[in-house]
Amino acid sequence: MAIFHLEFKIVKRSEGMSSCRKAAYHARCRITDVRTGNTYDFSHRTDLFHHQILSPDSTPSYIVESSTTLWNEVERVERQKDGQTARYFDIAIPCELSNEDKIKLVAEYCQKNFVDKEMIADIAFHDLNGENPHAHVLLTLKPITADGFGKKERSWNDKKNVILWRESWSVIANRYLTAAGSNERIDHRSIDAQHAEALENAAITLDAEEKALWLAKATLTSRPPMQRVHRAKWNSKSVQDKRAAEQAVRDEMKQEAQATYNTFKDLDLQIVVDLRSFTVSDMPEPVEIVLPEMQPRTEFSETGSQSASSEEQHPVLVAPAPHTRTKLKTPSSTARTIKRAPVKSNRKQVKPRQSGLFKRFTLLVVEYIREKFVWAKKKPALVSVDADHDKRITENYVFDEVQGIYVSRVEHERRTRFNSDTYSPTPDEIRRFPSRATKDEVPDADFNHTPTLRTDNKNALPKLKPSRFDRG
Repeated sequence: MAIFHLEFKIVKRSEGMSSCRKAAYHARCRITDVRTGNTYDFSHRTDLFHHQILSPDSTPSYIVESSTTLWNEVERVERQKDGQTARYFDIAIPCELSNEDKIKLVAEYCQKNFVDKEMIADIAFHDLNGENPHAHVLLTLKPITADGFGKKERSWNDKKNVILWRESWSVIANRYLTAAGSNERIDHRSIDAQHAEALENAAITLDAEEKALWLAKATLTSRPPMQRVHRAKWNSKSVQDKRAAEQAVRDEMKQEAQATYNTFKDLDLQIVVDLRSFTVSDMPEPVEIVLPEMQPRTEFSETGSQSASSEEQHPVLVAPAPHTRTKLKTPSSTARTIKRAPVKSNRKQVKPRQSGLFKRFTLLVVEYIREKFVWAKKKPALVSVDADHDKRITENYVFDEVQGIYVSRVEHERRTRFNSDTYSPTPDEIRRFPSRATKDEVPDADFNHTPTLRTDNKNALPKLKPSRFDRG
């Protein structure tokens, strides 16, 4: 069945990762990282089905000649030792599509969301004929132009883009599934979000067919989400048993969803639905049902008289006494108990009268405290703390695009002046060795000069040591 799996990650040098290694693993080939001299060889793996590189029209041809040239160029232009070199993600492809449609689906998604924004996408398709068809995509972090890679685009790291990219994949994949004639669909949202939406739409819709569909989806999504298993633990027996149990629950909920749909789509009479338990009751005619709020439990006997119990019990549904036009069905002893949802009554609620005595008393107490205590007279700041903080940040700090952080304005100006072409150090910036004792200048022609030895240094006198002789 079609499942949704799409997770974005970053290749970071600070974690010991290399984009050349990732590219070699995805393409199942041998790549040597020129920057570090390491060679990564994954050519022994045989599950590669197709490999292609998508790039903008302005990309130089020598860069996208192969994965080796592409990612060695990426590693070369990244100068920081702990920099980020690439973004990658794994994507699950629906099994209901043909191999040709699988490749077109991923290529269209990458072209629309990444390549059109001047990224380069290195795509590798794995196991398209198996039970787990998926693709590995490696993206550049710097826009590509005719002159090569530019500066790193920080806006691509916005978390909002991840939500848009996930939603775009579900929309495009569902379009391909519809074209292939499959009833399977994928959703980028969580199970809880889908369940809440299904319940809300089932409560407000008036069409029987649409209500049946939403209730079926609510039944299908009323299960805990399946936990992701790391590939290193996949061969564990406990993990396999846990995944089998999760799949059994999922299959059971699918059967219940189908049964729910079949039940609701054939109901032509007016119905009342309790969405919490998914029970339904048929009524020949509309009957007003009132749920009392602060009354003891009241029941109708067969003769129509009411009986109130003194014990503390939960309120139940109360219906008006039967008359000639409306007759309620009395369930048999063997029939299943039917739950009916309460209907809001049109009874007006009387609000209690407010005299304002407590409000006036509070104002008098507050005024007394302001007169007696000095700390209460302190006026609130005209400028909020957040606005004052933002103002100080704007005045004293500047955002450094290279480091991606805020630095002090003095430090930023010093670096800007240091990196300018017309930079010349000031006397204060010149660093020298500690001053040494100056020696008296002696002219070369003065033959009467007598050298003097310093007496303040005890180790100044030379020491003669006998040379070692070879004895042997």
